[in-house]
Amino acid sequence: MDFAVIFDMDGVLVHNDQYHLEAWRIFCERRGRKVEYPEITALFGNTNAQFLRKLISPEVTVDEIARYAVEKETIYQELFDKFIEPAEGLIPFLNDLKKHQIPMAVATSAPTENLNFVLDRCGIRHYFDKLVDETFVTHGKPDPEIYLKTAELLGLLPNHCVVIEDALFGIEAAQLAGMKVIGLASTLPMEKLSHTDLSINTFNDLDLMTLERLMDNKK
Repeated sequence: MDFAVIFDMDGVLVHNDQYHLEAWRIFCERRGRKVEYPEITALFGNTNAQFLRKLISPEVTVDEIARYAVEKETIYQELFDKFIEPAEGLIPFLNDLKKHQIPMAVATSAPTENLNFVLDRCGIRHYFDKLVDETFVTHGKPDPEIYLKTAELLGLLPNHCVVIEDALFGIEAAQLAGMKVIGLASTLPMEKLSHTDLSINTFNDLDLMTLERLMDNKK
């Protein structure tokens, strides 16, 4: 069966949730808004526009969103730059998929600048056939638009795609798109991923044979 693997980025390709949390906390603090980490974590998978409407104001303008997003992502990149590295087991897994000519894509709610930051700092851009970020879609996760768009760009039906996600909004988006979903326990504990088709602690728990069984609906 021909299939593709679609990777979310934040919390999947890199484990960066703590840096996003701190960046949003600092950003909001600058505007006199005190936020706790759980409030921010609950929004993971959303676009910056969705974050800003919920954390700052539902009336935030398009111009403000653009300006605020640059500020927040600058904080995030400065915090994360010295520590960024691929997720555990990711590179051997990508190499195996590449060796067997399995199409791969990234589908992230993040802005293009963050996608480039992660791919280039980790040296993994060459693995992916398609890159999809927030500029490709109108609706952020949990809307399935980003995953449907990615399948279209890959030239595959949604049920020929398996998504690797760490966030609840992302998992919901992939499931609504009609795709198999593997939950990576990076941002959330394993018990919160029980509604996925498969849950793993790291990429060391995943191989091509497991993917093939999953896509063939075999346990």
